[in-house]
Amino acid sequence: MAPVPLTRVAAMSAALVGMLVACPTAQQVGGAAPGPSALPTATVRSITRTPLPRGDRITIELSREVSYTADRVPNPDRLFFDVANAAVPGPMSVRAQALTGTWISGVRVGQHTETAIRIVLQLTGAPRHSVFALYAPFRLVIDLEREPGGEAPPAVRSAPGPVADISTHEAAVGPLAPTPAPPSAAPAPAAATAPERIPTLTVPAAPVDLPLSLKSAHPITLAIPAPPGGTARGDYSLSRQLGLGLSRIVIDPGHGGHDPGAQSNGIDEANLVLDVALRLEALLKAQSTFDVVMTRRTDEFIPLEERTTIANREGADLFLSIHANAARDTVVGGIETYFLNFATNPTAEAVAARENATSAKTMGSLPDLVKSITLNNKIEESREFATFVQTSMVQDLKSPQRTVRDLGVKQAPFVVLIGAEMPSVLAEISFVTNRSEAALLKQPAYRQSIAHALFDAVVKYRDSLKRLAPAPGKDGAIH
Repeated sequence: MAPVPLTRVAAMSAALVGMLVACPTAQQVGGAAPGPSALPTATVRSITRTPLPRGDRITIELSREVSYTADRVPNPDRLFFDVANAAVPGPMSVRAQALTGTWISGVRVGQHTETAIRIVLQLTGAPRHSVFALYAPFRLVIDLEREPGGEAPPAVRSAPGPVADISTHEAAVGPLAPTPAPPSAAPAPAAATAPERIPTLTVPAAPVDLPLSLKSAHPITLAIPAPPGGTARGDYSLSRQLGLGLSRIVIDPGHGGHDPGAQSNGIDEANLVLDVALRLEALLKAQSTFDVVMTRRTDEFIPLEERTTIANREGADLFLSIHANAARDTVVGGIETYFLNFATNPTAEAVAARENATSAKTMGSLPDLVKSITLNNKIEESREFATFVQTSMVQDLKSPQRTVRDLGVKQAPFVVLIGAEMPSVLAEISFVTNRSEAALLKQPAYRQSIAHALFDAVVKYRDSLKRLAPAPGKDGAIH
C-alpha cells in the first residue's frame, strides 16, 4: 500500500489545530491542501546549534513543511538528510562548515539534485541521535547526546555557550566565526568519577537549655531524598516534578491469530514477538516492584484499538508494543523505536501503514484520530522512554562479532498507541526480511538478549523518574 503523503496528513492536522487553538490565518484552516507538485520550493532559513547538557541540538528551520529521508553511515560517522523539493542559499552552504559542537565536527549543506538538498552532519565520538519535527515554523530537530552515564568525547570542540546560528536573516549575513578557542594553558586533569553520594543535612547538638534527655553528644544525620534524573534534554518533565514513578507495565506482542504480521525467511512476526514478550514478562516479574499485564499470551488476534483499551483499563504506567520490521529491499536492517505523532518521512509513513493495516477504523474516524494525535499529552515522556528503548537495544545487541544498525527514535501515527493514557512506544526489534538478522532472530539466545535489552530500558526509565534513597544503617547514617 502506498503511504499517505505527509502533506495531506499535515494539512488535516493543521486544520484541526486551527479549530482548537485559533490557527493564525483563516487560509490555514479552510484552504485546500495543494498536491505535492503545486507546493512551492522550500527554503532553508536557518541552521542553529543549541548546547544540551549531554550534547548538541541542531535545528534546521525551513520555509514550509517538507518530507525527507534520513540515514546514518559509518567510517566516518555521518548523519544525513535528503529533503525533497527544497533549496539552500549559496552562502549558507559555505558558512555551515564552521558550525561545530561537542559531537559535531562539521555540517555540509548543498543541492543534492535539482529538486532536493542534502544536509550532512559529520559526527565525532559516536553519539546517539534522535530526530523529530516542530511546527509554526517548520523545524527539523536533531539531538546528538552521549549515552546515559557515558563519557564526553576526548576532545570537546565547543563548550556550551552562546547559540551558534547559520541564518538567511539580515542579522546573520556575515560569515559565521568558529567558536573561540580557550586561552592556551595546560588542560585541567579530568576529575575522576566518584560514586554518587546522597546529600546530608547535619543538625548541631541540642542547645544547653533543652532537657538533658534531649541533648545529643553526636550530630544527627538526616537523609535528603535524591532528586529524579532529568530528561535527555536536562530538564524536569511534569512527571518528574510531581514525583511520579511506575509500577504496572502493559506488554503488547503485535499481531496474532489470523494476522501473522510480517513473514519472511521462515519467521512469522506474531510468533516471534510473542516469544520475546513472554521472556520480557519473566524478567520484569522477577523484580517484585513490577506488575506486568500482557495483551495476549497465545496466538490470538486482538484488535489494535482493544490493546490500548486494555492498557487504560488496567491503569498502566507504561505501554510497550513489540514488533518486527520488514522491507522490500532485503539489505535494509536495523533497530528503530517509535512514539506517537505524525510521521515526518516516507519510511515512517510506510511502517505505520503496514502496522495499521488490520485497524477496524473507517474514514469517519479520521477527525477523531487526528484530534487524539494532536492533543497527545504524553509525547515528551513517550519520546524519553523510546530513547531508552532504542539505546538499550543497540548497546545490548551489538558485540565484537556483530554490529547493529541504529535507525534511531522516530515518530508515526500508530493506531495501537492512539488514546494511550500513559507513555507508550512501539519497538521494531529487527527486520525479518534481512537474511542475517532473521538468522539471529531464530536463535533463542538472541531473543533472550532482546528481552534483556527491553528490560534494561524499562528499569533505566523507571530510575530516571524516581531514584529511591538507600536505607539508613543502624547508626542512623546513610551508607
